[in-house]
Amino acid sequence: MQRPSGYKGKWCTAVFFCLSAFISTQVFAATVKVGGTGAAVGTMRLLGKAFERAQRHHTVKVYDSLGTGGGIKALLGKRLDIAVASRDIKAAEAESGLAAHKYGTSAFVFISHPKTETLQLTPAKIADIYSDQFASWSNGAPLRLVLRPLGDFDTRQLIRISGDIEVAVAAAHARKGMIMAMTDTAAADQVELTPGAFTTSTLAIILSEGRHVTMHPVDGVLPSMESLVDGSYPHTKDLYLVTASQPSEAVRQFAAFVRSAQGADILRTTGHKID
Repeated sequence: MQRPSGYKGKWCTAVFFCLSAFISTQVFAATVKVGGTGAAVGTMRLLGKAFERAQRHHTVKVYDSLGTGGGIKALLGKRLDIAVASRDIKAAEAESGLAAHKYGTSAFVFISHPKTETLQLTPAKIADIYSDQFASWSNGAPLRLVLRPLGDFDTRQLIRISGDIEVAVAAAHARKGMIMAMTDTAAADQVELTPGAFTTSTLAIILSEGRHVTMHPVDGVLPSMESLVDGSYPHTKDLYLVTASQPSEAVRQFAAFVRSAQGADILRTTGHKID
């Protein structure tokens, strides 16, 4: 059968473009590996899914909570592309080739098991809880305090509230048999599963992961997006994307998406104030 004139050339051109598209996809497609503070895991998963829908090539894998230090260590070891952190990077980390960008601020909150009553917290009452002077709920059930490591952001933020709290936290860490949660995720898990449990957390975890907990007002103000934005709830946690100072194109695109209008909508929905 005689083919139309120019058929061979058109067929070759079509094959060339198909192969070019396939090779381009293979070359440029990448998986952006993200991990670090549990305060950011749920939000990053939502952002990652939205980013994947917004473009054709890259995927995002978000690991379970590694903690800020664990995430930065994994980034330095090239096991992650982005570390999410509850602090800015240190001078030594910057000298090692890392860069940080604050992507939002969430509320630092006090939470308890979902079946506990709502406490009207004050700095004095928080100190009583950590010093074991407030050791049971109104129904007589024991209040089970879930501690965070002394060097953890949550502990540092907690003791900044008052000198009495700092003393009480030190006393709590000296008591034997205390529950210790190493990460934000572990602390939230403990509170959901342990009757009477009480600990610190972040609004972003509660909203992004749909956690079933009781959140407590401090000085009469309940943590929420409204009280976070208007400043009436003053206890906060800044959150950062940490990358190599010269990141890959896929990492640049994901970081840009986090800062985009669509990313900002997701951040606000998950309890972040954006500067």
